[in-house]
Amino acid sequence: MSSILLADDHHIVIAGIKNLLTAHFNFDSIGEAHNETEIMQRCRERSYDLMLLDVNLPGSDFPSLMDWLHHHYPLLRVIVFTMHSEQLYGVRAIQLGAKGFLQKTADNQEILLAIRRVIHNQLYISNDLAQYLLEYNKGKNENPFAALSSRELEIARLLGEGKSLPDICQVLNIQYSTGNTYKRRIFEKLKVDNLIAMSKLMITYQLG
Repeated sequence: MSSILLADDHHIVIAGIKNLLTAHFNFDSIGEAHNETEIMQRCRERSYDLMLLDVNLPGSDFPSLMDWLHHHYPLLRVIVFTMHSEQLYGVRAIQLGAKGFLQKTADNQEILLAIRRVIHNQLYISNDLAQYLLEYNKGKNENPFAALSSRELEIARLLGEGKSLPDICQVLNIQYSTGNTYKRRIFEKLKVDNLIAMSKLMITYQLG
């Protein structure tokens, strides 16, 4: 059967998913990766058909990682598996080429359904996300964070987590001046002038 790579920095999450998969599938291989570097190493070591990917891995730049995976392993099907907002990260994940999106609150049956669909080259998203995408494509979405680019959304999330701009620039491998420009654009698009106001807005729209 297919091979799958589980990419998450929480060992207990990987252990739980691995037990679930072992009980219901007969994967040739179930690999593990706990950060972006390990993902790249595992992908170079063998060819995976499927990946369950957390967007919030330490030192990871999600948009750049998705670009790298798409460029080097175009046949790899990625299911994003995260605690973050379905409406925002679900949309971005699909835009970046993911074949499925799951929140970590999903029960075992939903996880199994998503994996079965993606294995058979079908897209998996929840009914709520499908409805949101419909409204998003019709321009009816009122969430201000939807106006941010994928990179801007990533920086906003990291700022909201309390990370400093220099640290964010180091993680994303960008110049401080570039990071500062992104921060300014984020504030302009969200119509806020400080991090406290942005954080309140993130809470309002359940970002994170």
